[in-house]
Amino acid sequence: MTRTVMIFLVWLIAASPPALLSGDNRPFDRALLAMKLKDYGSAIVLCVDLLKSVPEDYDVNFLLAQAYALSGDRDKAMARLTKMETLFPKNADVILFAARIHTWKGWYAKALARYREVLEFAPGHEEALIGTADIAARQRDYAGATSILQQVLERNPGSADAYYHLGLLYQWQGNRRKAKENFEKAVELDPDNEDYQIILTRSTPRLQKKIEVRYGHEVENWSDGRADFQNDRLAFHLDLPRDAGVLILKYNQTRRFGETDRQFGIESYPRLWQKAYGRFELSFSPKSNVYPRLSYLMEVYQGLFSAAEASLGVWRMNFPGRPATVYLGSLGYYLGNFYPYVRANWSSEKGNASFSLVFNLRRYFSEENFFYLGYGRGTRLLEDLTVQDLLATPADIYLAGVTWYVFRNVRIEVHFSRISESSLSRNAFQIMAGYRWR
Repeated sequence: MTRTVMIFLVWLIAASPPALLSGDNRPFDRALLAMKLKDYGSAIVLCVDLLKSVPEDYDVNFLLAQAYALSGDRDKAMARLTKMETLFPKNADVILFAARIHTWKGWYAKALARYREVLEFAPGHEEALIGTADIAARQRDYAGATSILQQVLERNPGSADAYYHLGLLYQWQGNRRKAKENFEKAVELDPDNEDYQIILTRSTPRLQKKIEVRYGHEVENWSDGRADFQNDRLAFHLDLPRDAGVLILKYNQTRRFGETDRQFGIESYPRLWQKAYGRFELSFSPKSNVYPRLSYLMEVYQGLFSAAEASLGVWRMNFPGRPATVYLGSLGYYLGNFYPYVRANWSSEKGNASFSLVFNLRRYFSEENFFYLGYGRGTRLLEDLTVQDLLATPADIYLAGVTWYVFRNVRIEVHFSRISESSLSRNAFQIMAGYRWR
């Protein structure tokens, strides 16, 4: 449920006349409850039935418009609001909600006109000003949007909504540090607002909400003349219920030394406690010629201060006759549009200890688009560990890549890595494409 709807429902329950909340009007109570439970279909049925007896009731009409909008039927929502404007002219709430629907449809000029309409008869109206800032940001006028939101905060330093929109503004520009700082301020001012809590957690890249399918192909070329390794990766990215985190279904396949090996896996990033989330993976390989027969990974990420993040974890891999345990850790810091972080891995397998340390630097250009560079030293511990990686000797590791969305929903990734041991080197090139539905 959106922040606006929650505020409206709390106000409505407190402000509705006794007749509406009495036992004689239980359908309205049930409609309010249905909205709270996101059962918009039931809320619509109840409100439509109520309007047969009270066709000009403001609260029922407005609740019906919101139920239509949140169920996805924005045309019916707009029709209801248009009717309300004839009954209740110059009503700020009705006009502002119409402006939000125009925004959701991408009709920014119409939305801006409605926000300005409110400001004409209610100068300085905070929600209308924030709405104009939102339109400016969506049209990439970030300086203009920032100026408007700062004006709001000068008038009302306690506006959690202004800090929330400032956070969104910085997040869209790729400045994750300032985004987190403003989201945290919004949560501090309004700790009971679930939307603020969720956006603060989802400001972490791994927890971004979307439904997406991705496929990638990688070629590994070796300096000793062996045939190239061919690797394929398929992933289906889903959201966990109730904004609990992210779930990824994975399929990996590799062809090397004349054999093909396959791996099936599940990966989850659930929200844990405040500023913390987990990374849990479980994978299985039926043949296990190259991949471990069974592997599981558990890692916990904890946000520190306003812009730092650290993690600790363990990765257990059961190769046939050769089990291995790897301990993981990382430390990163959001520095404006940059995210430098270090990744460390340590293992001790049959008395032989190995250690890897890789330094990475990401540069964000927007909320989702970035490129990265990395350098490290250690064993070849990469994304999908195979028995060849387990047996590798220490090497220099070089990494580079880019992730970019084009046409809004099409994801393109290009990755390059080079591993240089004392007498052997490996170059790997991967290209990945994906599509998201939201």
